[in-house]
Amino acid sequence: MILGLDLGGTKLLAARVDDDGALVETRRWPTGRALSPAHFLELLGEVARWAGPVRAAGLGFPGLVDAGRGHARSSVMLDGWRDVPIATQAEAVLGVPIRVDNDVNAAALAELHVRRRAGEQVDDLVLVALGTGIGGAVVLDGRLHRGRAGLAGEIGHVVVEATHGPPCRCGRRGCLGALAPGEIFLGGLENGPAERAVEALGQGLASVLNVLDPGLLVLGGGVVDRLEGLVARVADATRRAAMAEIGADVRIERAIAGAAAGAWGAALLAVAAPAGGLSR
Repeated sequence: MILGLDLGGTKLLAARVDDDGALVETRRWPTGRALSPAHFLELLGEVARWAGPVRAAGLGFPGLVDAGRGHARSSVMLDGWRDVPIATQAEAVLGVPIRVDNDVNAAALAELHVRRRAGEQVDDLVLVALGTGIGGAVVLDGRLHRGRAGLAGEIGHVVVEATHGPPCRCGRRGCLGALAPGEIFLGGLENGPAERAVEALGQGLASVLNVLDPGLLVLGGGVVDRLEGLVARVADATRRAAMAEIGADVRIERAIAGAAAGAWGAALLAVAAPAGGLSR
């Protein structure tokens, strides 16, 4: 059995996954922005008692991660996490090896796994998670593409309106995550701010497609789950903004791995190849 952990600003979701990669069981514990590394390790002890014996574990962290060292570098979702050697600390609690990566990277592995198990021939995809912020992950040739510093996939920081756009937490203006945060959609799709956010998403995601030409763009996250019709509208805006040939050919679909994707993918991460690939 493998343990997968999806840590966020509101919850810690744990998943038990069998050796064939099938999701067996999940359980949720509440967290909060003030959850410190020390408090997380205390909570991890409770998770370990629930999970029982496991042979490996993976953790999806909501922020920047040095996957090679197993360090959580920083997070805008959790206060006080700065270059934390969380893999070493968590291994001391669990007693098994643990691999750490960005939470959306983990969810992308689950999405790839589910689609391949369903018979899809998919090697390249971009996953965009629309929630309070906007996260992204890139899979190329069946492997996570992390980039030189492990920061690839920061789609929420694609700049769409550099001069007059709203300020972003990264210190710049007009980032996609600042133009289309989840709360804009709370009133539904039929209002001016939501319509402008959809157009901004189209512009930003079209730039991603024009660079990578992945063939499959997957939209997931809490906002997508709550708003019927959002995927279709973003898909239309993206195709209109992309190069004609890329926009015509790309598949833009809703994620199918479900709400447990982050924890499920973290478990898959624990047994994946070092570069983040999955066996077929």
